[in-house]
Amino acid sequence: MVQNIKSFCDKIDSIKKMADDLRQTSPSDPLLRNKIENIQADSLLVAKTKVDSEFFENINDYEKTIDQDYHYDYNGIDTNKL
Repeated sequence: MVQNIKSFCDKIDSIKKMADDLRQTSPSDPLLRNKIENIQADSLLVAKTKVDSEFFENINDYEKTIDQDYHYDYNGIDTNKL
């Protein structure tokens, strides 16, 4: 299945919501197994999904515009000088 990046991220958000709901579920809930299997099935679907190449083309365009002089990590270290 080919998806654009928005629908791909929306699917991951829905998995996160299901996981949050599962976290609040008591172990004696009769729907516990069903909730787990739904998360597993959606995770497998996401793993096998091909994202539209438009996303990767946009990333490549973005990376070309990054200023090569300023590549600092979160500690403020210039990674170009390492």
